[in-house]
Amino acid sequence: MKLSITTENKLGITDDVLSLIRQHQADLVQLEVGDGKIYLQTQSLDKPTQGTIASQLMQLKGVKWVNQIDVLPMVEQQNMLNSLLESMADPVLGINTKGQVAYANSKAKKLFQTPAEGKMPLKMKDIFSTEDWQEKVNAAGSTGLPVNIDTLAGRLLLEVQATKNAQGQMSGALLLFRDQEKVMASGFVMQGEDIDGIDAMVYQSDALSELMQRADSVAKVDASLHLIGESGTGKTLLAHICHSLSERKNRLFTVVDCQALQPEALRTTLFGDTVQLGVLGLNTKGTLFLSHVEFLPKHLQTELAAHIQQQPKDELPRIISSSAKRFNQMPGKVEPALAGLLDLLRLDVPALRDRKEDIVPLAKHFLSQFGEQTGKHAVLSVAAMSRMTHHYWPGNVSQLRNSLYKALMVNQSGEIDAVDLELQSGASIEAELEGLTLPQAVNEFEKHFLQHWYQKYPSSRKLAAQLGVSHTTIAQKINKYKLNQTSEN
Repeated sequence: MKLSITTENKLGITDDVLSLIRQHQADLVQLEVGDGKIYLQTQSLDKPTQGTIASQLMQLKGVKWVNQIDVLPMVEQQNMLNSLLESMADPVLGINTKGQVAYANSKAKKLFQTPAEGKMPLKMKDIFSTEDWQEKVNAAGSTGLPVNIDTLAGRLLLEVQATKNAQGQMSGALLLFRDQEKVMASGFVMQGEDIDGIDAMVYQSDALSELMQRADSVAKVDASLHLIGESGTGKTLLAHICHSLSERKNRLFTVVDCQALQPEALRTTLFGDTVQLGVLGLNTKGTLFLSHVEFLPKHLQTELAAHIQQQPKDELPRIISSSAKRFNQMPGKVEPALAGLLDLLRLDVPALRDRKEDIVPLAKHFLSQFGEQTGKHAVLSVAAMSRMTHHYWPGNVSQLRNSLYKALMVNQSGEIDAVDLELQSGASIEAELEGLTLPQAVNEFEKHFLQHWYQKYPSSRKLAAQLGVSHTTIAQKINKYKLNQTSEN
């Protein structure tokens, strides 16, 4: 018999219910007590006895209602949890606070079954075959990142999720084991990118048409590829397209920005540490994109070159790298050993100003995207299209996209005009420089160019590194054009 009893919040009501059950000599199998609810299961009883008990329960002071149920709530929850864990494609273990295996789905039981005993170990420590297993399990639990660990079934990726009781206290952990090959095979999907080969690019210019024809060819060659172009030209998108066109398209595509990470974090990301797997160890079959590779510290360049040379080719990802200039135009930036390994194939990505035919199609494409994402739509005026076509675009496609997004967000008329684009701080090749002498035009262009980049890199040292000139030169230019005052205003 299984009953759901609705009660008042009366002290001792649970004792009264249990006393009545005992009077009928019914063995209690399970009991759940909540706020205003008592759920109980007894041994099997005949229908007359069940009816008598239900009737007498209703007569108890404080009992509001009695219902027969098919399953107790906690049992139902447990059944659903078991079904969920059984449906998972990976082995799962539930560990209690004593380090004992409290739960194992069928995949875990099969994977960790020992030939001698025909069943899996009941202690967590016996699942692993490495002395530092506790350290690695703790690292996986505290960081939320998978670790590489040796088990009875070989080397696997381990993810750890702590479990807590109703009081928020640690009650154990769930251990999820994953096969590296499966992770890498599904990695491209996990990126969440909607890349459809060359069709992902929007262009009309001959310059981009020639680039995409060459990209279609080099993408299918399983060798290192170097992308050269200014910031914002779309090198990351191009790298992803080349991956999608290659034989590795169903493998992992990972991006490491060598400019964005501090040296120690960058080294851990690439090579890992004692408990955490780096991308070079995880992604051995896919594509690794090293963005801004010229900012990779020299000691890591040396280490990466050694890793590439020492590892078997089938244990290395295909490396696509990018930089603002060719390696031979940045003396001292990239170690010759690494440059030779990365620059086997090459694609030069033109700046937006060198493919003016693409500006308006790109602008319309971005506005269409923004409309789908935000529900706000607008068209471009003739003046806006003319203004964009004549603008220098030092930030390239990224700057175009950001400018349009800001204009759309504040627009009320449904038509974006030239003034809405806020491009006054940039140099317009024809409109803003017309009528000036060559020295005046050079100064005017240099001022606008530096204004743009100083907004992105307000440190003179960072700006000098970005533009490939000395710190002294940048400091003199900042004073000449009063960029500090401009930035503060």
